[in-house]
Amino acid sequence: MFEDIAIDCAGLSPAEIETATVTSVADHRLAYLRNFPLDVEQYTGLLEHLGELCPNYAAGSTKAAYGLHPAINTVRCRAPQSEGAERVQEKAGSLPMHSGRSFARRRPLHLAMLMADPGWQDFGAGHNGESLIVRWGDVLAELRVRFPRHWAEDLRLLTGHAMSFPASHLDEDPSELPFLYVPGTPRRTAVPDDVAARLPQDIGRLRKAAESVKGGERWFEAVTRFQETANDPAVQRVYVMAAGDVVVLDNDRYGHGRQEVVAARTDADGVQSVNPRTIWSVNIQ
Repeated sequence: MFEDIAIDCAGLSPAEIETATVTSVADHRLAYLRNFPLDVEQYTGLLEHLGELCPNYAAGSTKAAYGLHPAINTVRCRAPQSEGAERVQEKAGSLPMHSGRSFARRRPLHLAMLMADPGWQDFGAGHNGESLIVRWGDVLAELRVRFPRHWAEDLRLLTGHAMSFPASHLDEDPSELPFLYVPGTPRRTAVPDDVAARLPQDIGRLRKAAESVKGGERWFEAVTRFQETANDPAVQRVYVMAAGDVVVLDNDRYGHGRQEVVAARTDADGVQSVNPRTIWSVNIQ
């Protein structure tokens, strides 16, 4: 889906890259850059043209994942036997479709991910940490086709029933938006079913929140249908990021995820190595 909008940064000045990126986001609510320099200042300088960079989850921490820049979360793989708690992005396996900080009252409008090191790419398809993206409007359109008997009531509940749920690891004020809502930014290019969604990786938190609300069970059924459809490969788009690739996406309109990644492996001599896959992730408000 990025072939028609990809921006090749080779030979472009920082100002030209900034203009092309801002224009692509305004037109498509997406931008895809190739051959972007692995330079922290140029990366954050580019993203500042899209809004305010959010402090990373542990700004000021001495951990390597947060030490590159106050706004960058460095996402790396981690060996299973390493000490300390693992962030979900560090673990082997896949990540389901989700929106960034779906629980929070103050959510990022954009997410940016720069592939600093694509890591191991010698496994079969679907096992190299391939990136996933889905437009929530495409999920909505698919639900209309798949579930004609439930469609109208599901839409009424998902757009009209506000639901708050806590974060799994952060203490922040929860959002009071519905599960589906009107996107927070305009777009130049009109598309059908232009909708925003708040979908966490773990919908168990939504099930728990629904237990205390009248009619919550039926609402959660609608959420489950949406989540299962969003994670159907027929609706998703798969793309493989090379070193220097940057994706910027509208956090209202798009969900993102990841196919399976192998975090660590052991060679014939019993020596374990960790996948060097590294992403510089930034939230933008």
